[in-house]
Amino acid sequence: MAATRSKRTESETVRRAQLLRAARKVFRSKGYDGASVAEIVREAGVAQGTFYLYFPSKRDAAVSLRDGLMETMARAVATAVESRTSFEDRLESLIAAAFKVARRNADLFRLAFIGADETHAEMHSESPEHAPFLRAITKLFRDAVDSGEMEAMDSEIAARLAIGLLQHAMIEAFVFGEGEESDRLEQGVSAMLLNALRRRTG
Repeated sequence: MAATRSKRTESETVRRAQLLRAARKVFRSKGYDGASVAEIVREAGVAQGTFYLYFPSKRDAAVSLRDGLMETMARAVATAVESRTSFEDRLESLIAAAFKVARRNADLFRLAFIGADETHAEMHSESPEHAPFLRAITKLFRDAVDSGEMEAMDSEIAARLAIGLLQHAMIEAFVFGEGEESDRLEQGVSAMLLNALRRRTG
């Protein structure tokens, strides 16, 4: 009985991933507005009823893709800030890691932030991965304040503002642009945050 349940769970995980791959392909070629559940199931090679076993709507599939992207980004950021290098190096690594994930998944990043122009409020719900993302950056800032590498300030507020700047820069690069200015925007975020946060001496 347990083996049967395990097989069923594994099969469900595989089918869900299959549907998400198909949804990503359709969203990439048609855009969020142009995509339909019918096209997603056609791409996946399954019946339309199968889609609704896993996702109540097209929106839910898009949100699942967004959450997967944010999970990948949160892991990359957490890894970047774990190193024992200087605060400046870890901050630059964090920004580079976030931009690297966004570059590799520009189609998902555009999908995640289609609400940036306010036409798709349904995509504004916060990803559950925002919390670990915020915790990792808050810890980086708190440690830097404690070590004297960063100006004394509220670490969580600083982290929220830094995430806002980073997110806006990536929206500029991959939602409103085609990534052609991503290097300049990445360098700009690094320069602004380092100038604002690192402790001034003398």
